[in-house]
Amino acid sequence: MFYTGSVPLAGEQIAVSYRTIGRAVGRAVNTASQLALTEAGLPAVSTWIGSATNPPARSSADCRNAALVTEQAAAGVSALWSGTYKSTSSNFASDVWPGDALLLNAPSTGLNAQMVVRTVKLSYRASYPDLVEYAITFANDWADDLAIKTSTTVPADTWLPAPATPTVLANLSALAVITLNGSTVAINAGLTPPAGGGFEIRRRDFAFMAGEDPGLAMRATLPNMTFSRETANDRFYIRMYDGSTPPNYSEFSAALFINLPLGS
Repeated sequence: MFYTGSVPLAGEQIAVSYRTIGRAVGRAVNTASQLALTEAGLPAVSTWIGSATNPPARSSADCRNAALVTEQAAAGVSALWSGTYKSTSSNFASDVWPGDALLLNAPSTGLNAQMVVRTVKLSYRASYPDLVEYAITFANDWADDLAIKTSTTVPADTWLPAPATPTVLANLSALAVITLNGSTVAINAGLTPPAGGGFEIRRRDFAFMAGEDPGLAMRATLPNMTFSRETANDRFYIRMYDGSTPPNYSEFSAALFINLPLGS
């Protein structure tokens, strides 16, 4: 069905495209760790690919945060620490609970790290004086992460990011409509573009790139833009780009949906 004024003329062709939902993905790289490994004569690149199962990663930003935490925890040569400690209540000034922080300082082994108590098992036998035996297990986050649970499996329909981390510009979250009528719409992007860059407006939320094509509405180098409408239910997607070759864009589009009849 078409709005009045938008009915295709005889001989015109209609193009239909579909927007699909992609899985959230993220990537993190620890360049300082890579440099340290290279200086030590070890392979500079160690990779891990998997999924964050808990808490659920509902966006690519969540995935990047999970990847960042994982690579930071794994960056140290001695990052993987876990163990057990047994003693009696006479050696503790207070009770020990799972979740307590445990600072281990052993100069003979070069260990000075903070762990987290994972489990505490209490054993009691009739004795004089009364003593409770403690069996404590501890680990750091890389050995047994309390906050993030991961899996080594990746869904088959996941598109993994490119090896190089892309440069993304700020999203146009402050974009505002200035005027709107039956023939044009004027907006303010809410940001000043970087040197050599500007704003790109398209009628579909993909294929942002330099060059002309049917989906391009306009490009501008100033925050204030006025462009023409074509249908009563126009949809426009706006991103910022810079002067790089090829240009870098905002990670996500600012979407402008209009439902207003065309007219003078």
